[in-house]
Amino acid sequence: MSRLDKFYLLCIVLAFVSLIIYIYGYFNREFIVIASNIIFPISALLPTLSAYMAMKHFGLKSILGRAMFAFSIGLFFWFIGEIVWAIYVIVYGIEVPFPSAADLFYLLGYPPLYFGLISYLKVFKDAFNRIVISISSIAGLIVIIVTSILIVPEALISSSNLIEGILSTIYPVFDSLLIILAVMGAVIFFGGRIWMSWLLIAIGFILLGIVEISYYYQELLGLIWEGHPLELIWLWVYLHLALAFYSHAKQV
Repeated sequence: MSRLDKFYLLCIVLAFVSLIIYIYGYFNREFIVIASNIIFPISALLPTLSAYMAMKHFGLKSILGRAMFAFSIGLFFWFIGEIVWAIYVIVYGIEVPFPSAADLFYLLGYPPLYFGLISYLKVFKDAFNRIVISISSIAGLIVIIVTSILIVPEALISSSNLIEGILSTIYPVFDSLLIILAVMGAVIFFGGRIWMSWLLIAIGFILLGIVEISYYYQELLGLIWEGHPLELIWLWVYLHLALAFYSHAKQV
């Protein structure tokens, strides 16, 4: 079994283990507070390493390699953010530390992810047509309407200070852009040679954007706690992205 095959198996095992942890943690809050903040940095590290290995496979001289490197940088910032979040919870006993220093690293992760997605789109810019533009526009309009109606007003009303209000508004906007770019890429690559591998990556970023928007909306309503079911989906999205980058490197 190769190192990449072992990595693939590790992600599957970790997904199953995280399910067991969250099921048990639902009935044991003290356990899930510690366990979730240990497993989250690990899960965030895996797609970071996977994207980096894909970068080494393609090489930095190629556009695919530079895109994968950008993904690894963006996800590395999120990995650091997860560690900082865990320190707030485990060391300082602050449950749901928002806003906090962790937000700085989360926000720093978005530009590299955008760069990676846009790099793909630039390569296949000739594939842009009315269908691509129409589907992407519809997807973008839906996301914008949802965030404008549900999240932005709630952020302005529920936020206890200016920083919290700004962050609660910025995250949905950034995640919306992430979703739009991923949808655009998925449509462009439909039916192509690397359709399936790109689809996995696109789905990963779409799900990540949706989960994050849902999480911050729930946080604004005061319905988030350590061990919330949304966290499990978030963990699985990290693992999905790890497998997606792996699959992409193997198929291209």
